[in-house]
Amino acid sequence: MTALQGNPGPHRPDLRTVVGDDPDVESRYREYRLRQSKAMVSLLPKEGIRPLYARAREWGRDTGMEVEKDPLATLLLFVEELLPLPPLDVWLQDRAENLEAHLRDEFESPQAYRRSSPPVTVESRGMDLDGRRWRATLNLFRRDEAWRGFIAFNPLGAEGRVRTADIFRENDPEEIRERFLSFHNQTLHAVLRSVLPS
Repeated sequence: MTALQGNPGPHRPDLRTVVGDDPDVESRYREYRLRQSKAMVSLLPKEGIRPLYARAREWGRDTGMEVEKDPLATLLLFVEELLPLPPLDVWLQDRAENLEAHLRDEFESPQAYRRSSPPVTVESRGMDLDGRRWRATLNLFRRDEAWRGFIAFNPLGAEGRVRTADIFRENDPEEIRERFLSFHNQTLHAVLRSVLPS
């Protein structure tokens, strides 16, 4: 991944602000914890899994966290409890300060090639249309070993978020970001009008 983090340029907001607007940030934190748990289990020797699983089942019964239909889920929840993972507020601060590393972990890890990931907002622009102020955000996600993206439009101070279809597809997320930044306001106006209800 090329640099999506760094000092904001003249047309670029501070990505810490963009990350703060991410509506899926708490689910990303849960996924982060699960990825760490899976990574830990993958490092354990096979002979260490059985006794750990026995402890996990006992812990699950004692805490009410046992997932009877999915023994692996109970094991992973138990390992999450054992690992010294940061609390949500610390993780959020680190994500804001080190966004590129977090995106690499979330979208370019081996697990990212085996699942669809929820989109992450990587760029944001303000615009006016018919006397109303809008925020246009570029949202990227990884699927089928390629980066895809869409534009979401949020009216400031009101409900009514609308979005495009998945209109971007590239191998490099920076190419999508640069294309989004190169759009003239008239282009964004046309895209917004195309997705507004009639």
